[in-house]
Amino acid sequence: MPEHRLRLAPHNPGQFFACCGLFELSELAAPGGEAWFAEEGQKFVISTEARVPPAALSLVPRADEQGHPTDLGLEPLLLKVGDRALALNWWLNETFTDKSRLKTHGGPQKPREMLAKLLELLDPETPPEGVLQVSEFTTTRFGLDARSAWEAIDFGYSPNDEVLKNARTFPWVEVLAAAGLQGFRPREESRSQYRYSAWLTPLSLAAARAACACPWGGLPTRSFCFEIAVRGQGYKTFLFAEGADDVRTTLPL
Repeated sequence: MPEHRLRLAPHNPGQFFACCGLFELSELAAPGGEAWFAEEGQKFVISTEARVPPAALSLVPRADEQGHPTDLGLEPLLLKVGDRALALNWWLNETFTDKSRLKTHGGPQKPREMLAKLLELLDPETPPEGVLQVSEFTTTRFGLDARSAWEAIDFGYSPNDEVLKNARTFPWVEVLAAAGLQGFRPREESRSQYRYSAWLTPLSLAAARAACACPWGGLPTRSFCFEIAVRGQGYKTFLFAEGADDVRTTLPL
């Protein structure tokens, strides 16, 4: 089975969850793959028959879905890869009645409009090793890549400022991370702090989802904690993470 290797900064939660999203979408296109992090989390390796990066990603039109949400700011989506679709609703709480604490978009932003714009910026011919590095100048982002947040801090956080257009956005990271957060959820440490773990041995998709949030005894991992910062008017952004510990193998409790 072909292997693809992507270099990443594991302290950037956007890049980590983008790798997870790549795993999710690859399994939709061609089930049976494995993935893991190598070099202490600095490289993501995915073994799959699917195309990397995925081609022809698209949104299922609202008219083709059942029901119509009353709040389009919380609208769940279906992201298609090939003839299969991944449901995206991680910005909703467990009962699907209100927003979740992970929800980052705010104000007039609507997930369908944001994701549609980001999809337009994707180049399916991007080589695998460049997926996490491609950037565009746009204000459209979920706020999942900490690099954009870092540049925005330098300009000021107001989403209405024209100057924020100068903050780079990484469209592949934003789209893939939005897909990754559906099945790979960070563990909530406090109201604004979360932990994720990079697994350092090949795992199937189901096992990897569990390892991300709650790695089991004996599984080699690296763990990171990040905060979600509020930037006004309901907008939030993921910040760079810190290493949660210096232990590379999760030991039994």
